[in-house]
Amino acid sequence: MAERLLVERQVHRLNLTLNRPDRRNALDSGLVAALTAQLEAADADRDIRLIVLTGAGKRAFCAGGDLASDMGQGGAGETIRAFGALMQKMSELGTPLLARVNGHCVGGGVGLMLGCDLAVAADDVKLGTPEVRSGVFPMLIAPWIVRHIGPKRAYELFFTGQRIPASQALDWGLVNRVVPRAELDDTVDELAEQLLSVSPSAVRIGRKALARTRHLCLADATPILAEALVELLCTADAAEGISSFLEKRKPEWKNR
Repeated sequence: MAERLLVERQVHRLNLTLNRPDRRNALDSGLVAALTAQLEAADADRDIRLIVLTGAGKRAFCAGGDLASDMGQGGAGETIRAFGALMQKMSELGTPLLARVNGHCVGGGVGLMLGCDLAVAADDVKLGTPEVRSGVFPMLIAPWIVRHIGPKRAYELFFTGQRIPASQALDWGLVNRVVPRAELDDTVDELAEQLLSVSPSAVRIGRKALARTRHLCLADATPILAEALVELLCTADAAEGISSFLEKRKPEWKNR
């Protein structure tokens, strides 16, 4: 059996590819476990400053949960809980994530995409939550979708099971950029280079602070964000960034 998850490191960038193209890169227990383990390992490696997530082939980024496979083994409940833990893990990382949406993205695949900070999609893909048409509901990813597009648009997706084109997903705020398929890799690489050019310490501390305060009211969030900023200003990266600005030169990040 081929590896469910392909891992490729490019200096400070880690590429993770869901590798079940015959199943449209659907998530079974093995793939969820492999992805969780790689994300944990990558986040522990301070030299990795960006994770790019994509799917093998051109048909699908991810077709969601492979419940048919897991149900046949009586393990659907275990996989569902593991996927929930994976989504929580994605929200807690300090390392930013970029989704390269190379094909159709449905169900749990939309959750994976929204678990990434940024998403670039090919213009011929469609996205949606068709679970209701099979008597299921996108329980775990529903809060992520509501957070991004609001309840009215989200409920339309949930209750109709419709799939929307990438252009509409862009208009609704589900993805950052939509480009012709021939330009997908260049656009992802360009955006990745921009992310890798900024302070890794600022990104890491900032991402974690936002995750901690996302659901808090302003009065509760402000003290936490203030302490995060104090922590950040004590880093070598902040000192280097301020010095380089004053000296009008390109910063040399210390990643600490």
